[in-house]
Amino acid sequence: MPVKHLGALLLASGLLLGAAPGDAALRSIWQPTGPAPAALDYHGLSCRKPAPAAYTGPLQIDSKYDQSDQSKSTLSARPASEASQRAYRSAGEYTKTLVSFADYYLRAETPGHASMALACIDQWLQAWAEPGALTSRDASKTGIAVRKWSLAAIAAVILKTQALSHGQLQLSHEQRQWLDDLASLVVDDYAPRLEPGFRYFNNHDYWAAWALAATAMILDQPRYLDLGEKIMRRALEQITPGADGQYAYLPNELARGKLAANYTHYALVPLVLLADALRVNGARLSADDERRLALLANFAATSVLAPQRLTELNGQRQSPVEPYKMAWLIPFLSHSPEHELARRLYRAEDGAVDGYSQIGGRIAPFYPDLQGR
Repeated sequence: MPVKHLGALLLASGLLLGAAPGDAALRSIWQPTGPAPAALDYHGLSCRKPAPAAYTGPLQIDSKYDQSDQSKSTLSARPASEASQRAYRSAGEYTKTLVSFADYYLRAETPGHASMALACIDQWLQAWAEPGALTSRDASKTGIAVRKWSLAAIAAVILKTQALSHGQLQLSHEQRQWLDDLASLVVDDYAPRLEPGFRYFNNHDYWAAWALAATAMILDQPRYLDLGEKIMRRALEQITPGADGQYAYLPNELARGKLAANYTHYALVPLVLLADALRVNGARLSADDERRLALLANFAATSVLAPQRLTELNGQRQSPVEPYKMAWLIPFLSHSPEHELARRLYRAEDGAVDGYSQIGGRIAPFYPDLQGR
């Protein structure tokens, strides 16, 4: 079968969740945890920070890594082109500002503050939805990745704010269509990588799966969660037992050399969130699936707490892992509170692992059971 038709087939087949028309709506992983902050009707307000012009140009974005380095762990000495920098900066600044609005809503102390946050999210979404930002098919590999990361952040902001506001944030037709268009492109970009002969299936695919799952929960489109599950199953198959059987690793993340610890944590963020999305929507993970994730968490935690114990690192000094890349600990410990090494790592970081913009910013309020852990 030609690769270009694989994405359409996967979506049409209703792979694993297989929801049919009329089935119950998909549930979000994040649900209201308390009363919504009082808010005014945000539709009549003007955001105090006007949205930037939508980026609709080519996504020809240069990689930050030297492509001649097989491990892709050395930063490129060649500066990115002006066009590349402009595209990358536009997408990054847009999503990070959306996240700041969502976190502003989370901290809102007055109805005015809460309603302004909703107005800003709505108006910024509309400003990029109407012209179809980030939907160019003229995209490099890094440009394709930026589109997927952007969708992951945008969808997470929406899921988060809809839950916090008890549904006060409502999407327009144009906004829903834009999310659907972006998700369709992510399917086209990443479904071919599911073919058995593809060697580099890695964190990029896991982030694509989470972006699709988050969009599925917003739009109530099971076909996107179906593909997310297919990717999750491949990821679980990739988890490889370590030397002593007490941990497991992802070979393609391990191959990143001095960035192996970083990329293992980075890969766990979408995998843990995706696992939650599947659980709450009826695709229960098996005991073996859960064991594999727990062993991978052991590797990730040990890579920070005692990397010398991991034979597979070959004694290579690891670059420090930023706390935000450990955000997976929050949903993981909520589901698996007994996991010893994850608890140790969470405590070693004083619980300060929240606020990753690529998953919508702060998510700890949805996991109140972590307090004091």
